Amino acid sequence: MRAKVMRNIISYTLMLLVTLAHTSCKKQEILYDCPCTTSAKLPITTDWSKTNSEPQNITVLFYNDSDGSLALEHNYEHNAKEIHSSVYLALGSYTVVVFNELRNEIKYLNVRGHENLSTLGFYVNENTDIQAPSTALKYIHEPGMLSLKTIRNLVVTPELVAYTHDIEGAEASDITKSMYKTLLDIKPEKKVCLLNIKTHIKGLNNARMPALVDIQNIAGAYMVAGDVNDTAPVTLQLTMNNRTYDKGSTTEGTISTTIALFGFLGDRNSTEDQPLETPIMLNFLFMLVDKEKTLIRQKVNVTDLISFHESLSGFISLSVDVQLKIPLPDVEPEGSGDSGFGSSIGDWGIIDVPL
Repeated sequence: MRAKVMRNIISYTLMLLVTLAHTSCKKQEILYDCPCTTSAKLPITTDWSKTNSEPQNITVLFYNDSDGSLALEHNYEHNAKEIHSSVYLALGSYTVVVFNELRNEIKYLNVRGHENLSTLGFYVNENTDIQAPSTALKYIHEPGMLSLKTIRNLVVTPELVAYTHDIEGAEASDITKSMYKTLLDIKPEKKVCLLNIKTHIKGLNNARMPALVDIQNIAGAYMVAGDVNDTAPVTLQLTMNNRTYDKGSTTEGTISTTIALFGFLGDRNSTEDQPLETPIMLNFLFMLVDKEKTLIRQKVNVTDLISFHESLSGFISLSVDVQLKIPLPDVEPEGSGDSGFGSSIGDWGIIDVPL
C-alpha cells in the first residue's frame, strides 16, 4: 500500500514538473513575441477645430525617414475618448501623415502613390459630364474637403520603448517624454482652397443665367511631401449666376460664385510657379436672351488678378475680381420679355460648341 502511494506521488510530481515546464516555455514565447520588447506604444489624439468639421474616420500613415517607404497604415474611428487611438511603432525615424477619412473616401478624391512619401498625392477625379468644353485639357470635379497634417522627426528609441511600457527601472529624458507626446493633439488643416469669383459685365441684361465658365490651367492634385500642388494643368467647369445690377442701372452688374479647388500649379501660396505658356484663364460662355440663343465667348487671363488670403488656422482662400472688356450685345428678348431670367443649366445640354 505504501509503495502504491509513493508511486502515485512520484507520478503526480512528474506531471506537475512537465506542466510547469510547458507553461514556462509558453510564457517565454509570449514575452518574446510581445511588441512591448521591440515597439513603442504611442497614443494618438486629433483636434479638428481648424477645419470646422469632424471626420467619421481618420487615417495615419507612418513613413520611414530612411527611404520614404510606408512602414504602417493605421485607421480608426473618430471618437470622444481621452486617447482616441494607440499604435505600436518599431525602432526607427518616421514622418507621419494624418488626414480625414479612409483612403479614397473623400468625395471626388483618390489617393495615389501612398506606398512612398515622395509619391503620396491626392488627385481630383476626372469629370466627363461637361457642357460645351473650351479646351482639350482634362476636366475635374470640385474636390471634397481634404484636411491633413504632416509630422516630421518622430524617432522611436529603446529608451522610448521602455518608457511607453513603464518597464521597471526605466528612466526617460525630457526628449523622450516629449517624443512620447508627438502624436497628441494633432491639428490637421484644410488643404482645399475656396476661390471667390466676381465678374463685372456690361450688357448683363442680355444674358440668360447661369453663365458657363471654365477655369483653365489649375492644379488637379495635392502632393504631400513638398506641401505643393501638382504641376499638370487641368480645367474645372462651373456655372455663375447671382446676378446683381449696379445701383441705378438695369444693364450693368455682376455675377459671382465660390468654388473649391486645390489652387494653382506648384506653390500653394502664389501664382509664381504658373508657367507663362499656361496662364490661369477664365473662359466665359454666355447664352443670350434672343430666340436664337446666341452664344458669346470671352476669355480673360486672371493669373495676376488673384489674391491669396491665409487665415490663422492655415486655410487659404482665393479671390479674383474681373471686368469683361467687351459688353454683351443688345438683342431682342425671346418671348414675353422675361429676358430668359428663368433659364437653367439644362439649356446648355442642347448646345454643341466646337473647341
